[in-house]
Amino acid sequence: MNRPPRRRPGRPADADGAITRQRIIDAAVLCFAARGFAEATNRAIARQAGVTSALLYHYFDSKAALYRAALSDVTTALIGAYHQACLDAPEASSAVQLSLGLEKVIELSRRRPGLIRFASASTSEIARNHDLDWLDESEGTAFPRFFRRLLLRARQRRELAPTLDIEAAVRVLQACIAGLGSSYDSLRDEREFATVLRTFQRLLTGDFFSAPRVGAPGRKRPGRPAPIN
Repeated sequence: MNRPPRRRPGRPADADGAITRQRIIDAAVLCFAARGFAEATNRAIARQAGVTSALLYHYFDSKAALYRAALSDVTTALIGAYHQACLDAPEASSAVQLSLGLEKVIELSRRRPGLIRFASASTSEIARNHDLDWLDESEGTAFPRFFRRLLLRARQRRELAPTLDIEAAVRVLQACIAGLGSSYDSLRDEREFATVLRTFQRLLTGDFFSAPRVGAPGRKRPGRPAPIN
């Protein structure tokens, strides 16, 4: 009788290297989002991933290396959502493309719990923990490069005010997106986060403020009183 081949200790049944590595990264995102870098342990991350600590160290030689890999993975996923929105609607206005990207971020936050909380906390985590390194330069500048391309496209299509400063607009978009991510912790759930993002979409597409109605009653401008006959 032929016996099935023995598995190496600690190796999961679906032991394809890329799949196992991604499972560890997904577990790390959840644990770092819930407890922060300092409090999360490799043992807890391994348990969340369903692997042994020894196998985790086969892929990542330290907790800092795992954090950097998780951050790179999350950044790639987020910027990929915006790129995919542009590919899905190549003729849409740049504001609409950005809004569609936000919709894909909403979908991503539902598929990968903890992702938004992890991403929004990353800057402060890196500032607090000196053994963390920032992303590779190409990844760390991914969002500014995307926003810059989007705004240059908008200028070519005459969707921007002629005097708008592109670099200042890039910084404004970065600040807005970062602020939206940071607001995640103050919200009840992904549904409320989606509502906040869709309200920001209305701001982008000009549907935030209503235009005043022509002839609508308003406050009278101050002036001299009418003469008394």
